[in-house]
Amino acid sequence: MEKTVTTASFISLGCFKNIVDTEVLGGMLNEKNIKLVSPYEETDWLIINTCGFIRDAKEESIDEILNAFERKDAGEIKYVAVFGCLVQRYHNEIKDTFKNADILWGVNDMEELAQLILEKGKKEYEDKELFLYDHQYKRIITTTPNSTFLKISEGCNMKCSFCSIPQIRGKFRSRSLDSIIKEAENYRNMGFKELNLISQNSTYFGRDNGGRSQLPILIKEISKVGFDWVRVLYLMPEDVNDEVIDSFKHPSILPYFDLPFQHVSKKILTKMKRGSGIYNSIDLITKIRKEIKDAVIRSSFITGFPGETEDDFDELKEFVSEMEIERLGVFGYSDEENTAAFSLKNKISPEVIEERKEIILDISDKNIKKYNNKILETTQIFLPLGPWDNNTTIGRIKSQAPETDGLSTINTLFEGEYLPYKVKVTGSENELIYGEKL
Repeated sequence: MEKTVTTASFISLGCFKNIVDTEVLGGMLNEKNIKLVSPYEETDWLIINTCGFIRDAKEESIDEILNAFERKDAGEIKYVAVFGCLVQRYHNEIKDTFKNADILWGVNDMEELAQLILEKGKKEYEDKELFLYDHQYKRIITTTPNSTFLKISEGCNMKCSFCSIPQIRGKFRSRSLDSIIKEAENYRNMGFKELNLISQNSTYFGRDNGGRSQLPILIKEISKVGFDWVRVLYLMPEDVNDEVIDSFKHPSILPYFDLPFQHVSKKILTKMKRGSGIYNSIDLITKIRKEIKDAVIRSSFITGFPGETEDDFDELKEFVSEMEIERLGVFGYSDEENTAAFSLKNKISPEVIEERKEIILDISDKNIKKYNNKILETTQIFLPLGPWDNNTTIGRIKSQAPETDGLSTINTLFEGEYLPYKVKVTGSENELIYGEKL
């Protein structure tokens, strides 16, 4: 008698780090001979990796859970497993609210979760041991064929007053340099061209073991592996020193600086429990652009933090505009329980928060236009991702990080190869770059 194969599909929400978690769990299931299928197919298990960071992310996760229950009721799926940050943060509330879930799990004890899915079992999540994957886990890859992410650490030791990540993910834990390099070499041997290093705070890498940041050493060693592009994400601006900047001069390291400033008003940064200030931020960007050719700055900012006055906001507007930050994200302040900011007074109305957010986004549009004009008619390296239509290929140039900075289309038919090639930039429309193959 033929043995029935258990099938499972994933919905992964939230950040790049969650994508890696999904891929690690997928690899565990693969090794248990569970067949992974598309989330649009009928399946035994639908597994949802949730985000619990801010209000919008939580609402998206809850919507996906409710949709899964509807599919379960309709007979399209048999079991629903919900794991990740939302469950870790609100385990008791989630347990009481979503009784239809077959498994509710947090962010730790991942091997036990995989075994429960195999056995179709039920067990209370105990959160016994902080999880940190390494190169020995055989991840599945859910990204495009020539680009992937590598998580260099887990958790965070920062005390940002608006952030719940340390509560969810625990203390900062660096992976070993040897493990990271072995995983990177594996992806290079598999043919990946772009490697994106991710962490909650990449500049803290190695400091949990005492001493200075080991990020410059990691960057130097990873540059030797042979990727076309290595992108280093999540650099805390207050920790970016000369040594970190110099490490970006190594071969294959992209001149892309991901610096979540969050604000520039000294008063607001103090309330956020973040370092730096407008003059330090200006000096940092100026130094980076002086030292690193073609440097591109990406940052994120929060509008409407409690106590943000018009003067504070004007300071932020002026900084974003005058520094011509090429890539930026803006978040309206989300009042999150069990964070230090939750108890702050002088809360800003949702209408003002949204209005200020839109103003920064308008400045961002102008900055993008300036940058696009700057690279017009220049030669760029293009990383193809696949066909766009019958006559063009979709992909990214080096200043476009995955999923955050738009895409580029090239007037050449995709030929089934994912090798980088030279293009000339011929035009643009907001975050979409047009080009032609040289």
